[in-house]
Amino acid sequence: MDLLLSSAISLIGYLIGSISFSRLIGKIVLPREDLESSTVKVEGTDESFTFRSVSATTIRARAGARYGIITSILDISKAAIPVILVVSSLGTLGYAYLMSVFIILGHDFPIYYRFKGGRGVSCLLGSLVVFNWVSIPVAMILSLAIGLLVIDDAFFAYLTMPVYLIPWTLLTTGASLFLAYALVVNGIYWGALMPEIREYLIFRRTAAYKKAKEARHERTRRRISKLLAKLRIKKK
Repeated sequence: MDLLLSSAISLIGYLIGSISFSRLIGKIVLPREDLESSTVKVEGTDESFTFRSVSATTIRARAGARYGIITSILDISKAAIPVILVVSSLGTLGYAYLMSVFIILGHDFPIYYRFKGGRGVSCLLGSLVVFNWVSIPVAMILSLAIGLLVIDDAFFAYLTMPVYLIPWTLLTTGASLFLAYALVVNGIYWGALMPEIREYLIFRRTAAYKKAKEARHERTRRRISKLLAKLRIKKK
């Protein structure tokens, strides 16, 4: 790879990634609110959990699903469009991977906002649409299935989607640039997520964690019962 071109792509990608659509949308729909952290009530308990990212999740929690979806689409496009342009103009995936990595890095640690950004999942999804779209449903299904059915932890299920890109890549492409890309973006993602991980590990040691899990199990049982009732299937 050409060093000058690689440096230019890295810088452009980082500056593009540093554009915070969450903050831009927030200025319109939540002009008086501080978006630096968001506190969400843990269902089934009196406890709350604080997210210290500024992302589409923040906007969805504060302003509703409509604006959260708009923000997600903008963040997905922020990665997908530059990656497509690099692939179409240079005809190689190497530079496109580099562009994506630095867009995610800029999104998570934006220079315009004292390096306080999101967690990069939307930007990762936008990139994967170009690189390997099949990996998106595969990683999401594995994250939910293993997180909820095996680990029995909603937080684990919600946040571990990027991890499953690694085994999926090993199975489908083996040692490749895409595997290196998956490893690097996971490093950026988990590094950015450390504040939430620390708070979550503290929460796991409380009685509220067990209470929240029991409440989630009860909600699941009720939903299954309602579904069976709609299908007119009687329990034996």
